[in-house]
Amino acid sequence: MIAVRFTTEEKAEIIAAAARRRVYPSGYLATAGLTAARGSATPLDSNDQLDAAIDELATLRAQISRVGNNINQIAYVYNAGGQPRPGQLDHALKTLVRTLALVDAAAHELVRKLV
Repeated sequence: MIAVRFTTEEKAEIIAAAARRRVYPSGYLATAGLTAARGSATPLDSNDQLDAAIDELATLRAQISRVGNNINQIAYVYNAGGQPRPGQLDHALKTLVRTLALVDAAAHELVRKLV
């Protein structure tokens, strides 16, 4: 553990900067300290790209959940002896395949940025 002291104003600046990046102040300080210690020229704002990728994956997760719900409803109708509407299953499966391709692309982009 490393203990540091800040004035009230400095502490408020750190808390505000951490809030803008949606991280805890301790994580913000750790990132800033390690960035400086390692002599990295990468600014703290470089996490914006990672944050955007995470947001994209969260959006895609919601999309997959909706498609999965649609497929479950189609399966329920089919298992109850009914027939899904024409094209309904095909549409759901095509949407799922497109969305999974977007997930793959987002994951590959994250890996590329980490290398």
